[in-house]
Amino acid sequence: MYRAGTLIGIAPLLRTRELYRGIPVTILKLAANGHSPYSSVMVDPSIEGHERAQMFSALTQVEATEVGLFFKIPQGGDLRRFLLDRTRGGYEQVGEKPGLSTPVIHIDNTWDEFYKARPKKLKRSLKHKLNRFEKNTDFSISVENVARPDQPIVEEIVEISASSWKSRIGNDLGSNQRSRRFLQNLIESFGESGALSAWIIRHKKQPVAYELHVTCDGIVYPIRADYDMSFKAYSPGSILEYTTLKHLFESCSARQYYTCADDYWYLSNWTSDYQEICTIEIFGNCRKLRFLYWMEYRLIPVLKRFLRKNSHGLRHAQLIEGKSNQ
Repeated sequence: MYRAGTLIGIAPLLRTRELYRGIPVTILKLAANGHSPYSSVMVDPSIEGHERAQMFSALTQVEATEVGLFFKIPQGGDLRRFLLDRTRGGYEQVGEKPGLSTPVIHIDNTWDEFYKARPKKLKRSLKHKLNRFEKNTDFSISVENVARPDQPIVEEIVEISASSWKSRIGNDLGSNQRSRRFLQNLIESFGESGALSAWIIRHKKQPVAYELHVTCDGIVYPIRADYDMSFKAYSPGSILEYTTLKHLFESCSARQYYTCADDYWYLSNWTSDYQEICTIEIFGNCRKLRFLYWMEYRLIPVLKRFLRKNSHGLRHAQLIEGKSNQ
């Protein structure tokens, strides 16, 4: 959307045919995937009130035969509030599903102050890992801007990924062509701007671990990270995360480290701040989609509660029976 030739709103949407609960439907969705930290519809922040609502309405328009999938949107954002606002009319068949709870590290003090406040268990664990790592003088750690797909470091990243645990499930950069293509597109999109960089650990000349960063508006997004499983004893993933965080604090080169991950236990040692992400689904008004909405947000939740209740009751009865037989 433009005003007097100036861009004031954009919705990065794509339209596909997919199965929803086994039923073929047309889906209009935000152009995000598993690699995306989050996504949204963007409206100029200077536009407020009724005009802002009008823009959101135009940018999220869903046809009667479509399901609108607003995937990985911030739970506290304007887009979610707009889509769930039943008072304004418009979308009636709207449902919300929980998404990631992403740990976020704010870089707003010194490294010493930040690290001192970390749990003792984390610091004790890292001390042991660092000692073991540093005793092997063949390891080196460096960071490099990734500007072109033909840089040697790109092949090193693929090599590390192919030797990671992800190779067991076919999600590594060596065997998964979609992930490999995503990496190539990422480099082509961000490489020349200088926003893409890779931290890498090498053992002599062998690449061991990497963390791929996109930096935008002072926020660092570690889009992907892998390590070679044969070096697991040296905890290269933990060492690299510690090193990159320490560098970001000491260099004052960013204001936030957005982990791009779910609420994994090890990340909770680094921060207690989270970005909540959710998914909003809007169902068109045709008969098939009215049925799908009723099934997804009315019938299935009731069935799940019923099954959980019965399962709990069965376990309780089995426990009582077991005690009576003793």
